[in-house]
Amino acid sequence: MPELPSVEIFKRYFDEHALNQLIKKVDVKSPKLVVYNNHEKLEKTLEGHKFVSSQRYGKYLFSQLDNDLHLIMHFGMTGYLHYSHKNEDTSPYPRLKIDFSNGNHLAFDDARKFGKLGITTDPDEFIKLKKLGPDALQVELEEFQKIFKGRKGMIKPLLLNQNLVAGIGNLYADEILYQTAIHPMTGADQLDNRQWEDLFLNMRKVLEIAIKYQDQPDSLPDSYLLPHRHKGGCCTEGGSLEVIKVGGRTTFFCPGRQKI
Repeated sequence: MPELPSVEIFKRYFDEHALNQLIKKVDVKSPKLVVYNNHEKLEKTLEGHKFVSSQRYGKYLFSQLDNDLHLIMHFGMTGYLHYSHKNEDTSPYPRLKIDFSNGNHLAFDDARKFGKLGITTDPDEFIKLKKLGPDALQVELEEFQKIFKGRKGMIKPLLLNQNLVAGIGNLYADEILYQTAIHPMTGADQLDNRQWEDLFLNMRKVLEIAIKYQDQPDSLPDSYLLPHRHKGGCCTEGGSLEVIKVGGRTTFFCPGRQKI
């Protein structure tokens, strides 16, 4: 599932390829993905206009048009963007296809069709209505501590809760906890001030490094968990990774480093 690093990379890809081009035709090929409006309205809103900017918030990408409306994109489990030039092969799973007047195309590809699309007049209002927490790369330490400290429950499910902090998913939650040497089942109310600060700093570091490495877990530094996060994988400090379910999510951790 695309997490914050993926969506940040999609944003940069979108900005490089899709801005300031006249939209000639829009075809919503999977209308059920349009959940915040209807597909006819989405098509009419985009046609005849240009994208002028974009912003990422958590796992959402908002693309502003020159009519001050915004295309909402949430990438679900398998969504991504595919830009192609005139006469090139089209994308394999286009759920939304945008044809530009120069003959090029942008597709929202999504094999499993768990993505979501829509139109909003105000991304900030949309974020408020979705009750999303602050973006994981924008939140400051003081606010981060205020959100989490005193909460009951295991730390990993809390990190995954988009209403607390937006952008962290299953993979990077494991990495953040590994870097901070915190067991994923540790109660949030058991962490001390230093651990909260370390958790915050590692959250920022891990997400920024993931973006730098183009969200390719196998390409991350060998000292990270994710290159070894597979069945039979080994911890970087020795011993084998263990796999458990935490809050219903498959979770990898190193028992020698992350003790409960």
